[in-house]
Amino acid sequence: MRKGVCLTLSILILLFITTITAIGQGDNFDEIDQYNNLRLGNDYIVIVVNMDENGMGRFAIETTGGAPFRNNDNNKPLIYGRPKPWTSYTSIWLNNEKYVFGGESGRRAGKSGKYGELIKKPYLLDDGIHTEIMIKDSIKVEQILSIVKSSTTGLYDAVQIKYRVENLGNGNEKVGLRIMLDTMLGQNDGAPFRIGEDAVVSDRLYYKKQLPEFWQAFDSISNPTVTSQGTFTGPGVTSPDKVYLADWGSLADGVWDFDFNPGEEFLRKGEFEIDSAIAMYWVPEMIKPGETKTYITRYGLGGITIVPGLISLGVTSPAEVTFDRPDKTFPIIAYIENTSEITAKNVRVNLDITDSLNVDDKEKKIGDMEAGEIVQLIWYVADNDQSLPPETQYTVKVEADNTDSNQVKREIIFVGPPQLKTRLNLIDKLNVDNGRLVPNPFDIQAVFKNVGGSTLYDLSTELFLPPGLLLATKERARKYPGNLEAGQEIKVNWKIKALEVDGKLPVAIDNRGLHGYQKIDRFDDLDIPVLDPYFYLKLNEYEEIEEGDYISIDIVGENIQGLDLLDSIINYDPEYLKLVHVSRGNIFLKDNKLLPFDKPDTSKKGIIHLSEIIPTEIDRGTLATLHFKVLKKGNNQISWGDSTFIIDNEESEVITRDLNF
Repeated sequence: MRKGVCLTLSILILLFITTITAIGQGDNFDEIDQYNNLRLGNDYIVIVVNMDENGMGRFAIETTGGAPFRNNDNNKPLIYGRPKPWTSYTSIWLNNEKYVFGGESGRRAGKSGKYGELIKKPYLLDDGIHTEIMIKDSIKVEQILSIVKSSTTGLYDAVQIKYRVENLGNGNEKVGLRIMLDTMLGQNDGAPFRIGEDAVVSDRLYYKKQLPEFWQAFDSISNPTVTSQGTFTGPGVTSPDKVYLADWGSLADGVWDFDFNPGEEFLRKGEFEIDSAIAMYWVPEMIKPGETKTYITRYGLGGITIVPGLISLGVTSPAEVTFDRPDKTFPIIAYIENTSEITAKNVRVNLDITDSLNVDDKEKKIGDMEAGEIVQLIWYVADNDQSLPPETQYTVKVEADNTDSNQVKREIIFVGPPQLKTRLNLIDKLNVDNGRLVPNPFDIQAVFKNVGGSTLYDLSTELFLPPGLLLATKERARKYPGNLEAGQEIKVNWKIKALEVDGKLPVAIDNRGLHGYQKIDRFDDLDIPVLDPYFYLKLNEYEEIEEGDYISIDIVGENIQGLDLLDSIINYDPEYLKLVHVSRGNIFLKDNKLLPFDKPDTSKKGIIHLSEIIPTEIDRGTLATLHFKVLKKGNNQISWGDSTFIIDNEESEVITRDLNF
């Protein structure tokens, strides 16, 4: 009977997850609540960000509907923060000075720290809440909070906590980061941190090499309220260099260094309540001018498949696994709780898994377990150099000499690495108008599609342009689209400007993601229309031209680089127009000085003869301005006659355009 219940529960959970994994970022809601907090959430979880001047940018995380099939974890805090988030905060180590992220606060958490300038208050962008500060006019720090999939549930019930630090100065800066989270499970402020095979209830330090892929916290296996999970290593995060578990009061008071006492229980410093917190440290590293460093962690709900019994059993592992390197392993963790009223004798746990995977010590012997005792075990599973199926099930079974056995089945999906496919489009249709490229600047768009089997995390993309193309004002070469899930397609635009170039030009895009992903795409067919040398006549704007009015007409040249000499005839009708004066154009002015300009021959009515040596390094401008008096209203025309143009010491064709008005 117990096996039947176990199998039914497992199948229901798997079916439910399969049904609802389609719920994604597009199903998020956002709002400002009654306490002036900015909230971004979905059916499972919500991010709460402080919008007040005091502590602006600090955040909390809560459940909304919580885990499927569980009604007792709705609307529960995962990070303390009611009604205003303030107890968790992030610290920036800058050249041995310690700053607190966000708006200033007079409260205990981070009170002793320095603060930068808040340059962008919390705002919504691309399914995330962004906040930006500037420190000493050179270091910009951006906090980005978004909802992502949990590694163990496969649902959008975790929060990605990301900080992007950019050096905008001219010198190297040494930067580190600390994220301190005031963790809480509903009303429980002191549940053990379950890290690997450890249940941590006192001050403890872990270094990077000791960290498992994730940690979890819960109050009971047989009847948990909230199960939380943080991620240390693996896909989608940047592993911290060290992690401290301590009481909240000590971490609140110490912005970087704090009162750490290994083995001391989580009694809040200066008080007598259990109050645990976690601090993740990324040690200071040098960031060069123009460089960016990103720090990412995750925290949210954890997925544990639980079957209650005399010996209750909970099992967790990643929902998806990518074997993208030879030494890759993934964890399977079992939590065993003796919920009977007797000592369970000779308890042993067995893992049954496909031969395609390699694992040591499939049977683990616990020995006797006292009533109420909880034990956690971990297996590290590796590829066995065989062809893996797309998915597999494994079974964990617990037995004792004097109680009923229990077992849990759980599924793992195996996926391939991410693979980015890129194409480049011209958003604007480029034309030539009066010898000039229109529009200019113009938009180009890269379309990225992940055709691989797993998510490409923290995608950043940088555009490289050939000589003659440059980024428009305020445009940036590197952009940060973020996570790109398998099958997902996103678009990124750049506004660029063309300078005296045409034809098919090469463009390169450098794409990078977490865990060493890099792919450079080159495109050789960005087609810029040819811009031929061109002269046209331009009538200055007048509301209406009447008999007796004085008008001026510019002779404008475009794309005339290399033009050495021109000899041209301009024709007009002396019955309608009287030539008053011909003035030099701006191509004969340099640094407020007049350059040589030969006075045109106007001795014959109706004809203007221009013969000019053109200054060097001129690509466009006004050759001359013709000033007329209108003798009669009518269909006036000013036209080009015989003309000779010498470009690069050779007679060349130049397009000319007449004027009718």
